[in-house]
Amino acid sequence: MVVFAEETRLPKLRCLKPGFRHCYAYMALPGGWVGIDPLAYMTEIKGFYDWPADADLAGHLRRLGHCALTVPVLQPPRRLAPPLPFSCVEVVKRLIGLQSWSTRTPWELFLHLRKICLDDDHHSFYIHLQ
Repeated sequence: MVVFAEETRLPKLRCLKPGFRHCYAYMALPGGWVGIDPLAYMTEIKGFYDWPADADLAGHLRRLGHCALTVPVLQPPRRLAPPLPFSCVEVVKRLIGLQSWSTRTPWELFLHLRKICLDDDHHSFYIHLQ
């Protein structure tokens, strides 16, 4: 699952689209969920074992006002991924196996991922934009 966020502590990122200035991911594992938050200065990895792997975490996050997409892990070709600068988008792309030269900002990632989203309710993507 990929989550898009407004908040950023870095003034340079305020030029990005509001609501899509940062992204991070949750991955379902047999014992719960793991959150991967690639920050500019470090990557935070946290376990969330109070949520079962089959829980509707995306729906829960949307009800809290976040933009969350459940996406499949892709099977990319076995070649070097595009050598783009380290960013939250690059980390999330590599977590889900997306290789794309043209996807560099959280908004571009959102536009790309909504096409392959596994969620039933496509209108809930925009809950925090209204």
